[in-house]
Amino acid sequence: MHTATRPAAIPTRTTLDQWRTGADAITRTTGCLLVVAEHSLLGAGLRAALIERGWVAETTEDVTECEVIERANQLDAQCVLLDVHLGGGSGNATELIRAIAAAGAKVVVLTAERRRTVLAEWLEAGAAGWIRKSADLDEVDSTLTQAVNGEAIIGRTERSELLEHLRVERIKMIRARARFDELTPREALVLSALADGHSADEIAEQHYVALNTVRSQIRAVLQKLGVNSQLAAVAIADRHRWLLPSDAQSDRDRRSLHAGRRES
Repeated sequence: MHTATRPAAIPTRTTLDQWRTGADAITRTTGCLLVVAEHSLLGAGLRAALIERGWVAETTEDVTECEVIERANQLDAQCVLLDVHLGGGSGNATELIRAIAAAGAKVVVLTAERRRTVLAEWLEAGAAGWIRKSADLDEVDSTLTQAVNGEAIIGRTERSELLEHLRVERIKMIRARARFDELTPREALVLSALADGHSADEIAEQHYVALNTVRSQIRAVLQKLGVNSQLAAVAIADRHRWLLPSDAQSDRDRRSLHAGRRES
């Protein structure tokens, strides 16, 4: 009579070495992996699929650096597959990548991101590479295997080009910040309003200042940014909006702009 074979148990940390090397193991493991996913269904699905491929895999929805690193240490994870949208976006992901990599695990990012500057920041922070969210399971499996084996996921040429792109963008940002720093608070408010599509008349009406005052401030903005038109100034502002005041200004900022009428 045929006796069904019992499936292999998922190893705990204490049995991981036996699982990897024991003579009675039904399959050899590919590696030990922690999946950090924004959605529990995504994490559970990846975990189940990768276990079928021979991985020792666990998942977590913890979002802080300490929690993720602690969980990776408990699992003795060789690699962390990180959903970049966890915890609020790519900026947070960069810091988490840096912390995980510093703790000694390989980091592979699961992402739909295509901005070269962001991808370069992840590489600089210590990521081994990334996997597109559209990738099939074979690609996910092979990419993670490369990372665990210490093989390059990102080619040397592509890596160099991305890091050089990041260096150039940072130089541009430093120069832009220097120009924006020359703007007075009132001029920065005016530029922000122009970038939001408001005319000089609308800015004057909204902030209770004379139209000539606003026009004077616009001329000062163009001169300090080194451009000849409002369109060019708005284009610069759109690329560096985080350097400008937000739409919701404090009463103090509005009073500061209003003071321009008395100074003109």
